[in-house]
Amino acid sequence: MNVILLTSYATLSDMERFAALAALTCHAHTDKDYVPHEVLGRIIKAGHESILEHITLTYSIKGLSRACLQELARHRHISLSVESTRHTLKKQIREAEDSSLYPVPDVLADVWKSTRVFTDLMITRLRKNPDISNDELKYYLPEFWPTNLIMTANIRELRHIIRLRTAPAALREFRVLAYSLYEAVPDEFKYLLADCVYKETDNE
Repeated sequence: MNVILLTSYATLSDMERFAALAALTCHAHTDKDYVPHEVLGRIIKAGHESILEHITLTYSIKGLSRACLQELARHRHISLSVESTRHTLKKQIREAEDSSLYPVPDVLADVWKSTRVFTDLMITRLRKNPDISNDELKYYLPEFWPTNLIMTANIRELRHIIRLRTAPAALREFRVLAYSLYEAVPDEFKYLLADCVYKETDNE
């Protein structure tokens, strides 16, 4: 899995400033000098997280399984643009057939040998009927099939995702994704999410 933050540092810095200004506007304090991270730090401690919706992050996510995508899509306040099986599935299958090691997500490598049969089934089906539509062929797709997507989410929703999905009860692949979403954020802005990241000491 490969997770890259597409939102630039400058854009993130601007949004941080706008969000801080929004917080000050609520109390008619916009005439005062302020340090954005100090204002937002107080907002986070106070639990007024609606202010954080003014900050949105966009990520490129590659190699996510369809099983994990299904769980990610349950989160309501995100925007997803996912590689279309209608337009790309035959191409993906042929690439899988030609490669010596199919690009299964790293966290699923331990199940790959036992589930290759599903990919072989699609390859066989495509060989026998090259004119089969992608829409029909997609019914053979196994849950581990990887996909690529662009995701945009505001900080409030990212905090929710990271809080839930870094916990040990979460799907192992989703835990990798959640930690990756956090790690992709520049250090100067990690304070917006840091208190939501599960740490092994949380239950000690």
